[in-house]
Amino acid sequence: MNLRSLAYSAACALVMLLIPVSSNNSPWSAPPQSAIRCTIPVQDAEFHRSLVKKYAEDKNLQVSIVLSQDNFILDSLRHGKLDLAVVNDPPDSALRGLLTSRSFADGSVWAVREDEVEALRHINQWITELTASARFNRMQKRYFSGKTVNLNSISRYDNILRANADSIGWDWRLLAAVTYHESRFRNDANSSRGAIGLMQILSGRYSEEMLLNPAVNISVGARYLEKMEKRFSPSAADPHEATCFALAAYNMGEGKLSQLLERARDEGKDDSRWDSVKNYLPEGHHTRSYVDNVLNTYAYYSKLYPR
Repeated sequence: MNLRSLAYSAACALVMLLIPVSSNNSPWSAPPQSAIRCTIPVQDAEFHRSLVKKYAEDKNLQVSIVLSQDNFILDSLRHGKLDLAVVNDPPDSALRGLLTSRSFADGSVWAVREDEVEALRHINQWITELTASARFNRMQKRYFSGKTVNLNSISRYDNILRANADSIGWDWRLLAAVTYHESRFRNDANSSRGAIGLMQILSGRYSEEMLLNPAVNISVGARYLEKMEKRFSPSAADPHEATCFALAAYNMGEGKLSQLLERARDEGKDDSRWDSVKNYLPEGHHTRSYVDNVLNTYAYYSKLYPR
């Protein structure tokens, strides 16, 4: 065989390798429109599997599910080999080019491609309806009974959260939701920016030893939230909007939120509501999802735990 024939054969072989192979046994094969391909995390796999199957049943879809141990599988979602990925506590960097649902209280979210806006709307509506149902409470008890998840309390810091929430006039479950999204209730949590502890307090005015004391850390975080709520109340349409602004300021900083409000006023936009002001942030900005996720977790806690 001459060199030209050899090169032609090699090229043909390469093309054949690049052609997708359809297989009824492969979870990655292209599905009909009435099916979805999904991956779920190994951790609490049966719980997540039951949720996805319930979604498929309610939407009259066939579903194929694959277990995943890491977030690298999200590349398969971006490239169209998956339709849905359930991920636990994903970092922002892992979610570029994707849209995520409202979060469950364990930090898990459902991710779809960024062009699947309508699909995400249906998913969020379904999650909202499901988590408000008695069926969902039964599912949680069934899958987490006997495990380390305590269904009678939010965290070991409930008493501290209650006391500090009372002192600033907040529902303790809202303060718990903030703490969850800051540290997942890990007292030893540290960030690359030097934030420490349960509510991720920067250590400028406080020693690390002080901030590793849960009572001190939660107290400092609660007082800052109170300060931000009072700071932005004059701009807010109502107490709920003031809370949204406080959460945004906690996540992105007081100065940055002030700049957004000023820009909205300068352009004649509604600066009294977070849903209007947040439009000045880029799509996918972490503060957009932060405020929504805290409020969603708060709503979830409110259904499960007494005031």
